[in-house]
Amino acid sequence: MPLLYYKKYNRSNSQNGPDKICLRRMYIIEVIPLIILPSNVPQLLSYFFNKNLEKGVVVEIPFGSRKVHAAVIASTPLEDSKISLKKSGFQLKKVSTVVNEIPQISNNQFKIALWISRHYFAPLGYCLKTVLPPFFLKKGYDTNQDKEQKQEISIRKPIFILSHAKETLANLMPFIKKSVEEIGQIAFIIPDTSSLQYFYENLSLKYDVAKIHSGLNNKKTYESWKKIESGQADIILGTRQALFSPFKKLGLVVVDDVLHEFYKSDMTPKYYTPDLAKVVADIHGTKIIFTSNITRIENYYHLENKESELLDKTKLREPLKVVNMVDEIKEGNFSVLSRTIKNEILSLINHSGQGKKILIFSPRRGHSGVLVCQSCGYAVKCKDCGTAFKIHRTTNFILTCHRCSRSIKMPDNCPSCNGFKLKPVGPAGTQKIYDEIQKILMVNNVKVPVLILDSDVIKNEIEEEEVVGEIKGSKTSIIISTQMIFSHRYSLSFDLIGVLNTDSLVSAPDFRAEERLFYQIEKLLDFLPTGKNNQSKNMILQTYNPENKSILTAGNGDYKNFYDKELETRKIFSYPPYSQLVKLSFKHKSRDKASYEARVLSEKLKMALGQLKLGQKIKLTDSYPSFAEKERGLFVYNIVLKIMPEMENLRDFLKFIPSNWSIDVDPRSII
Repeated sequence: MPLLYYKKYNRSNSQNGPDKICLRRMYIIEVIPLIILPSNVPQLLSYFFNKNLEKGVVVEIPFGSRKVHAAVIASTPLEDSKISLKKSGFQLKKVSTVVNEIPQISNNQFKIALWISRHYFAPLGYCLKTVLPPFFLKKGYDTNQDKEQKQEISIRKPIFILSHAKETLANLMPFIKKSVEEIGQIAFIIPDTSSLQYFYENLSLKYDVAKIHSGLNNKKTYESWKKIESGQADIILGTRQALFSPFKKLGLVVVDDVLHEFYKSDMTPKYYTPDLAKVVADIHGTKIIFTSNITRIENYYHLENKESELLDKTKLREPLKVVNMVDEIKEGNFSVLSRTIKNEILSLINHSGQGKKILIFSPRRGHSGVLVCQSCGYAVKCKDCGTAFKIHRTTNFILTCHRCSRSIKMPDNCPSCNGFKLKPVGPAGTQKIYDEIQKILMVNNVKVPVLILDSDVIKNEIEEEEVVGEIKGSKTSIIISTQMIFSHRYSLSFDLIGVLNTDSLVSAPDFRAEERLFYQIEKLLDFLPTGKNNQSKNMILQTYNPENKSILTAGNGDYKNFYDKELETRKIFSYPPYSQLVKLSFKHKSRDKASYEARVLSEKLKMALGQLKLGQKIKLTDSYPSFAEKERGLFVYNIVLKIMPEMENLRDFLKFIPSNWSIDVDPRSII
């Protein structure tokens, strides 16, 4: 894919051009400025210089009233283009300075940056800056590029390994051993640094492992970079940043826990790490392996169509216990804990000796749900985000926004109707669950440590390590946790897991809500030891809607039938894998302005679809407010495009999107 996909010869329109120059000694230098340019303007700029500069050289160029760094991508004799220069009516500016005449950027780095820019419609210069190491152009750190070794390019089918977390490494070791012995290096990508030490300790027993992640300072990153570049490192272990490493000879790419939400970048460029990993594997002509405890529906589709290979190490399990909380209420139990979970907790504590570990999982932190006026139905909301406050308890009860962390004291009357009948409604949070468990222990005269692991209680890594260390101890303990517990699934085990508020895991009005539920349930199962003959694991799901098909599916673990039916539904409504989603977002401090701009663009895009005859290739939703109405005081409105596979050049259509709109390809959520 040539770099000149972008508009060529974007010349400065300054009329104060250079003095008379000797064409035979001058060159047109095409560069990528290492700054953010709007994605709908040319990304390559042309300057002139009195030397022929190699691709990958870094220069300093005049850009408006300032000077910025830029990467050279081409250099041609000026006299070869003198006719086109005369016709253009523009005159070129001169490159200010050559920062380093030795190429600092490799061809592979250019390829990766170009793919990110084209696929996610992000500024090319910023994509290139993302690909470059954090110490790039810093004093004392060189990135001189040797000529890259040519590798035989052969596009291979991705391999999906389905297994539970603590069995993943054992399933990967045959692939790792073969790749290191026969080819060379392995890129081992993890979603965050929480599991890095686990993999490092196991892999470094046999191989030289280099770490790459954003938590390292420049010195340590540079040391790892040089080890990788020299070929000394066998395995490059790290977060998504590790994909930009200077591999000597890449033999395998592994992406662990492929469904993890951290793989989707929230910052520009908003790339999706597993897709980028496939591109890196293709550039190096090597195989790629994705590991997970469950497959995504799009991946299931590719497996069914033989576009990917599956190595399934999971086994059918016995159904999990599902407790109907409506029946509990009918029988007089108004507690947030079902009698089944209470009895299981007391049974483990009283009759099974010491060292028992119990996890109570709740998707909600804080004390209670939202504060609602019984007179007018108004839920007290955050003025900056437009979302309902959640009730928390410190020394007194307060209201806290879970989006911006803004807190206010509990109001005495309704902000809408001034009424006094304010009542908490909704599922209990970790604080209220803690109170309930303490009551149970007190009534039964039992003393057991009860811990909370959530972002309200844990403020830094040291506090988190202290709580996790206490859980690992020999004493019986009960831990109440949100999704924060998932970071420790390689190091912790539990004898009982109770899932409260299971309905909350599937309540979001998003087409991927069900598979997120399955993913979280299967990740929780990683904390339980496998019983003999794969007997039912000791997990209990509480629900107020026991007939919900997705909760029933999560309980029995039979996902295939659900996926088949879900694919039929997605085909009807043109959702992935039958389309690619692009979310367009606009923010403004005025709701009316945001709504107006969204309606205007929606109508403009509809007209463009008609004029370009793209109605069958692109489906457009009407504009709608975001599920969380405001973000940092700004109202957010969205438009979603569904791009059919036959659409070849989406950029021609997206040029109608104003530069003050955000473009998110393959968004994490469309709400």
